[in-house]
Amino acid sequence: MMKRFLIYLVLVFSVTHAEEIKRPSTVHKVYFKDTQNELNVYHLYGRNDGKTIFILGGIQGDEPGGFLSADLYPNIVLEQGNLIIIPRANFHSIIKNNRGIDGDLNRKFKTKESTDVEGQIVEIIKKYMELSDVFLNLHDGWGFYSDTYIGPGRNPNRFGQSIIADASKYFNGKDTLYLEMVARKVLEKINTKIKNEYHKLHFMNTKTFEQGTEYEEMRTSASYYALTEFGIYAFGIESSKNLETIEEKILYHNYAINEFMDYFGVVPEHPSIMTKLPSLRYLMVEINGKRQILGNNDTLYIEKNEPFQILEIIANVERGLSCDVVSWGTNHDINKSIILRKNDKVLIRKDSDVIGKIEVVVREPLEDLFAFLFEVNGKRKVVLANDSLQVNRGDKLEIFDILTRNGHSEYYKVNIKGFVPPDHGSNPGEDRGHIVDTQNFDWKSYSVNGEGKIYPVVIERDNREVARAFVKIND
Repeated sequence: MMKRFLIYLVLVFSVTHAEEIKRPSTVHKVYFKDTQNELNVYHLYGRNDGKTIFILGGIQGDEPGGFLSADLYPNIVLEQGNLIIIPRANFHSIIKNNRGIDGDLNRKFKTKESTDVEGQIVEIIKKYMELSDVFLNLHDGWGFYSDTYIGPGRNPNRFGQSIIADASKYFNGKDTLYLEMVARKVLEKINTKIKNEYHKLHFMNTKTFEQGTEYEEMRTSASYYALTEFGIYAFGIESSKNLETIEEKILYHNYAINEFMDYFGVVPEHPSIMTKLPSLRYLMVEINGKRQILGNNDTLYIEKNEPFQILEIIANVERGLSCDVVSWGTNHDINKSIILRKNDKVLIRKDSDVIGKIEVVVREPLEDLFAFLFEVNGKRKVVLANDSLQVNRGDKLEIFDILTRNGHSEYYKVNIKGFVPPDHGSNPGEDRGHIVDTQNFDWKSYSVNGEGKIYPVVIERDNREVARAFVKIND
């Protein structure tokens, strides 16, 4: 499975790069489309070629500063250089506002290849690393990093407001990458924009290669993998979880990304860095081939067991949208055939924030009209629901079929209560086509009032009775 998947990836990349690249342009690829693990990748080609910077957001699902910052860059146009952007590497965890639903995705870059979804996501990220010159992994960390201990919220063991590298410098077999030097030059420019001294960013060296390092787990991280396997500049960028507003977290990430772009010569032609409060415009739903448009707080009425699909979410933002039928399916239920037996609700989220809600009311289906087609001693007779068929003891009786208003008699079972066809060891609940000798009608426990005279014939669907008639035997 994994081998086939990797071959597919190689083919995808081979085709992409065999074609002539249009400049400037953006290539958008979607993996695991319409699932809770949907992975959107944006490859921006500048008007002129140059270095390629890979921006990865949302590898941990409870760090919105990073993935909301990355989300601002797919729409820009580049004058020089290229960008690869994955705003939400771990969409499932983002929906649940959880660091990692299935474990920390940023600790899975040293493990053996896996065929599960997260393993496939890791392999996709690695392939895009291979196309890059610089890798930026965006995070929100607790507290504020400081070279010296100032207090519990500001010390060498905190990650917030820092640029992180695994070493001061690294030799990739051909060149020496001066990680600390580059980071400090970038930091110098970032910090001129930050007026609050408490918020300024600092360089953090985790010394990942050193024996006895406090951060040995970093050897399984995405940035360490990019540095050691592909020999490219790799940094973690951390805003602080303790900043008062989400706008501040996004802003400081933007400062860092922009200065890295400037340092490596990736130049935006038309930057578009702006945020908007997300809101649902409408939900497009289809029932029995008919489409409905539902606004926020509207109610969707369906019949029990009637399938419907959510086709599209329209909001004032494009990315990070999911819809969750609360008691059904996964955390993202778009373009699935949904069947409900009880009332429910659909929550529409932008990342982990609910921006809309649709109530779903499940109603009992309209009563159908039924008629029973009997054959008594070779003669056809029609009996309506709740009526009785009169026969004499010894008559040969067959339920030939039923008639329904919807014309689909095959949806139903027809059962003479107590009768077991002679060719069945147990009662399958379907008695059409079997000859019943009323001389042997002696299942009093199933008869009305236990008198052995009147027997119900029942139409069932989904183990639920929907209609009945009666056979009355005259002695």
